[in-house]
Amino acid sequence: MQKISFQQGLTAFKEHWKEDLLAGFSVSLIALPLCLGIAIASGFPPVAGIFAAVVGGLLVSRINGSYLTIAGPAAGLIVVNLGAIESLGGVWKENDPGGLPYALAAILIAGIIIAIFGFIKVGKLGDFFPKAAVHGMLAAIGIIIIIKQLFPSLGTKAKGKEIIEVLTEIPEAFMNLDWKAALIAGVSILLLILHNQVKVGWLKKVPAPLIVLLFAIPAAKILHLQGASLVDLPNDIRKSIVLPDFGKITTMVFWTAVLTIALVSAIESILSALAVDQLDPKKRSSDFDQDLVGLGAGTAAAGAVGGLPMISEIVRSSANIGYGAKSQWSNFFHGLFLLIFMLVLKPVIELIPISALAGMLIFTGFRLASPSEFKHMWVTGKSEFIVFLTTCIVVLATDLLIGIGFGILLNMAIVLFKGQKWNNLFTLHATENGHELMLSGSLTFTNYLPLKNRIQSKSEMDQLILNFDAVQFIDHNAMHHIQTFQEEWKRKNKELVFKGMEGLKPINEFPSAERHRGMVSELPLSKRDIILQEYADKKGYHYNPGSIFGYEFKNFQLLSSMTISRAHNIIMSEEFQVADVQAVERLNLNGGEKNFTAFVMAKSNKPSFCLGPPNIFANLKDLLVPQEVRFQSHPGFEKKYLLTSIEEEKTRKLFSPDVLDYLLSHEDFKVEVNDQFILVFKDDKKMSTVEIDELIEFSSTLLAMFAKNLST
Repeated sequence: MQKISFQQGLTAFKEHWKEDLLAGFSVSLIALPLCLGIAIASGFPPVAGIFAAVVGGLLVSRINGSYLTIAGPAAGLIVVNLGAIESLGGVWKENDPGGLPYALAAILIAGIIIAIFGFIKVGKLGDFFPKAAVHGMLAAIGIIIIIKQLFPSLGTKAKGKEIIEVLTEIPEAFMNLDWKAALIAGVSILLLILHNQVKVGWLKKVPAPLIVLLFAIPAAKILHLQGASLVDLPNDIRKSIVLPDFGKITTMVFWTAVLTIALVSAIESILSALAVDQLDPKKRSSDFDQDLVGLGAGTAAAGAVGGLPMISEIVRSSANIGYGAKSQWSNFFHGLFLLIFMLVLKPVIELIPISALAGMLIFTGFRLASPSEFKHMWVTGKSEFIVFLTTCIVVLATDLLIGIGFGILLNMAIVLFKGQKWNNLFTLHATENGHELMLSGSLTFTNYLPLKNRIQSKSEMDQLILNFDAVQFIDHNAMHHIQTFQEEWKRKNKELVFKGMEGLKPINEFPSAERHRGMVSELPLSKRDIILQEYADKKGYHYNPGSIFGYEFKNFQLLSSMTISRAHNIIMSEEFQVADVQAVERLNLNGGEKNFTAFVMAKSNKPSFCLGPPNIFANLKDLLVPQEVRFQSHPGFEKKYLLTSIEEEKTRKLFSPDVLDYLLSHEDFKVEVNDQFILVFKDDKKMSTVEIDELIEFSSTLLAMFAKNLST
């Protein structure tokens, strides 16, 4: 983990303030409606969400331990916030603060506890929580958000507090709906769905929440929505500051709220920072403990002035990277712009219909609890699905803390049932032999932390061998973590070698699937596997029907809006590989699963560049940070392609007139060279064998032309 010094921060500002300013502004457009919607859904005044994001930007960005995360209120905390304020006196109303002062006191203390977590270095415990239990908790949160936000989307209010009570009120809500509010919410959700299907490059870059606002504000005006149907901000921001009240500090409900906010916030923040690190083009690693200190301080400060608790939010953080952020200053600028919006754009903000915000949150909830999430957990493994589903049900029936605790205990019981010994449950059995770590017994989420510590203690080595010859069982969580470690070492040009892994058979084709020694497993071949195997045999290539972690396809600007899950159906030659890449779209609310075929090979001496379709937002960025390479001899080239590079002179040498002509005749292909690999792909879909032939032929021809230009 790397700490970020004051001098590093100052240097980053001098070098990248233009990129970070643009990224911060772009992210603030996404954050504004989300902050308002999350606050309203949490039972807090709308301004509480903006307070949290402003503090998250201006304060947390200066003291946290991550580089590209955006701190602010999150949909994943809606259930926590709402539960806290309801238990401490009721939701906020315009003329009735309800439990707001007491909830703010709980937020302030929770923030102090989160900061203490960082000081005593419990950030590493994020790896202890089993992924299935965490995903089950998030799915339950998504279901609760959908159910609760259905009412404001219909222009009605729920009377009950418990989720079962609220469920029984849904028929009545539809019978008494306000058709104007329901129409705006319905169209807002439809816009979010359709935005994911848009093929126009520049339009896909427009934040989906901004598109919703561009529709919802005029619609509310035309339909004459007013009063409680619209967002309401105070006339004097200073008078909207609510001070915390510690009058209920001796009650059990107060401390339940404190612990729930602290634990869920800490878990979600660590998981988000881990995910964002995987997207960072500069391959930097966050200091999770320092991140908790920063987020804890920010949460405490927000609670002190009337704001929501905050985490490192994954959607806004991913969008931050997609918009070209380089450092923490983009988070700072995002908070600064939100402060300006709050002070200057109050009349516009108060035109936003609450039903449109509810529609956005319903869509966000659906992402957390979508059928694809349940399907993913099922195909990951039946044990994972059982933990996932049980955790989800228990959270819905009780609360978040009981649900996540039950999920952890259930996962422990399952690994014991599968053969892990009691004396191996929390203890790592390992011996060292030079650069080799000899492991034995079982590796699961319960004893992974000692292994992580051993690997980190060898971080100065150029190569470390993990010997699995005596390991009998590895669960999905441990497998995922050690593969992440292996990828991290690769990014640092080091080797973390897995020896003896071939004797551990995976239960399915996922790279992080649980593995058993001695198990006989023949993974079934799909129709696509058979077709690609025949194609590879015909062409003299090697074919791997399994899947890999997909390291080679990560850290590309063209894929910066996605989290790469894996690469599978892999065709390999001595020079290159072609694979189906599975990814999750992260840039906007409407992100879903993406599957496409791509070509990749190791980079030699080629300069780094990015070649894709024209993009008005990239052109806007080029006004601040000129990187576009243009060619006077081919004025039509820039209408078909956007070519950017920080090595302009070397890139110009590559793109000779014959290369430009060749690209203009194959304008659907996208090409990028980063510091390690060359990526070529076409559309966001899996390719047929005929299309794979075209991809390989195009890539081989283009690279041969590049090689010729470099040699002259």
